[in-house]
Amino acid sequence: MPARLRLAATALACLVALPALADWDRARLDKEIVTIEQQSKGRLGVALIDLKDRKQWSHRGAETFPMQSVFKLPLAVAVLQQVEAGKFKFDQPITVTRKDFSLFRSPLVKAFKGERNDYPLSELIRLAAGESDNTAADLLMREIGGPQVVTKMLRDGGITGISVDRYERQFQPEIYGLRGFAWGETVDEQRFRAELKAMNPQPRTAALSAALKDKRDAATPEASALFLEAFAKGNWLRQPAHAAFLEKVISESKIGADRIKAGLPAGSRLAHRTGLGLTVDGINHATNDIGIATLPDGRRFAIVVYLAGSRADAKEREAALADVARLAVSALR
Repeated sequence: MPARLRLAATALACLVALPALADWDRARLDKEIVTIEQQSKGRLGVALIDLKDRKQWSHRGAETFPMQSVFKLPLAVAVLQQVEAGKFKFDQPITVTRKDFSLFRSPLVKAFKGERNDYPLSELIRLAAGESDNTAADLLMREIGGPQVVTKMLRDGGITGISVDRYERQFQPEIYGLRGFAWGETVDEQRFRAELKAMNPQPRTAALSAALKDKRDAATPEASALFLEAFAKGNWLRQPAHAAFLEKVISESKIGADRIKAGLPAGSRLAHRTGLGLTVDGINHATNDIGIATLPDGRRFAIVVYLAGSRADAKEREAALADVARLAVSALR
């Protein structure tokens, strides 16, 4: 046999001998996700990417879902990018006043004393990304130039299916047809909750129905999984120390322990960011969780689960997210 033919035959044999790339058990995923969605009593969006072989699978992957606090992870990346660009220092003090308080969850507000306090920028990142602090998130977004800066960062990184458009103090009331709070305006959460409760149910549910379809402050599962994949690869941040800091923050978060994390095997690690909206008139705006799961055997995958408009209670919603994670692990070949 001529030398050229021998080389070609050898190369072909090597290709044939290569092990097949791992893949998801797509038939199982396609079948069982339907049952989980029915039990969730809402619209369920899921996306998976195996970080070893880049195999992907999704359910309603191109549909848009409200993010709620999921946006705080790309926000943290955007802040750290500005640190790397020299616009801020990692531990630069940021002054917080009582007029800066936002709605709902905020450990910062609960511990606040006096009229103004300085917080290191790194602490505000930890509060926003790790403890889902709405006040810290709004402050960080204002410091970097507004929500559009986060969306531009995502577009520049090739992610077109995620849009960050408003501050927490704006979009939370607007979900139900109420006026959002402007910067400089003191947020009166008790008044907001009283106004929400006093509303006529018809316009309130109509506003929520529109919010569930809103393209603002929303994401597709597939775009979210690609964002996570890029984060896992270290593509968003140039300095490994910044990426390590953020991964540590979201890995140590105690929030959402009964969602994706509850569906992973013992000994797994999850770096994640959750999102949760109010339940009004029996309809929950959003119950979400996205993250990078590392299994005990070392396999890693990005997992995104968005649940919108569910009529299930909190335990049922969280159980649905755990069931998705459990299914993903069992379907990973």
